[in-house]
Amino acid sequence: MRRVILAAMLTALMPAFAYAQYSDGAAKGPATVRTEKEMKNDAEIDKAYQQTLKRLKSEAPAAAAKTDPWQSVRPINSGDKAKQ
Repeated sequence: MRRVILAAMLTALMPAFAYAQYSDGAAKGPATVRTEKEMKNDAEIDKAYQQTLKRLKSEAPAAAAKTDPWQSVRPINSGDKAKQ
């Protein structure tokens, strides 16, 4: 009998535990209050990041020279033998 009562109590409490994770029926993250100073700091960081991206794109060479990372591993005449 004790097991039946315990199972009934746990079954009745399950929705209460699940409901406690939500407020007003919708999932929400932790409440955060950001000050104006923090928001301005974030905007400055974002602006600096965007400027850096633009600068890097403009400084990047138009066509980078292609390199062969395996050139020291291949034999010198490997092209002739591979085509046969």
